[in-house]
Amino acid sequence: MQKILKFALFLDKISLASSKVSMVALWVLSFLVFGLAIALNFSYVNSKLDDLSLYCFALFVLLAISYTLKVDKHVRVDLVYAHYSQKAKIISWLFINLLCTLPFSLLLVKYGLDFTMQSYRIGESSQNGKIPYYFIFKFFVVLGFALLSLQSISEILKAFVKIGQKQYTMPQDADAEESKRIKTQSLKMQ
Repeated sequence: MQKILKFALFLDKISLASSKVSMVALWVLSFLVFGLAIALNFSYVNSKLDDLSLYCFALFVLLAISYTLKVDKHVRVDLVYAHYSQKAKIISWLFINLLCTLPFSLLLVKYGLDFTMQSYRIGESSQNGKIPYYFIFKFFVVLGFALLSLQSISEILKAFVKIGQKQYTMPQDADAEESKRIKTQSLKMQ
């Protein structure tokens, strides 16, 4: 079990590293948007900066997806999830990752790789033709969902270890407190 957990923690470190690259892309995007706003104010249009901001936005979003799964800050139906026991939460988390997140992200990696290779073969450029190598932009999709696949595997392994050790406790954080608040409000309404 410890080897499985060490491997899961290694996959978590990959998500953490990708989130740091995502943060750099966010800063670059912030400066680009600021620069574009000033340039547009003086009626100067630069389509290369537009394309570069699109690349930074894609990189920022796609690299951050795996980290949001790691820290459990993604969208979920908390009204239903709040009523689950800790054991049911971990088991449902295992099956959600195993049956939904992992297959979906692997499917996007497969088809995204096909689109990326096709774009590379034909030498596709951006829509306004200012930035060549459009396959890099399409590769961001492959990279983002490959990282999501790895993080989903990590979540599956961690849930498997918790079920195997019969350790059904989850760390308390703001979401857990919110979950308790929703549960108590719904009980008051009954």
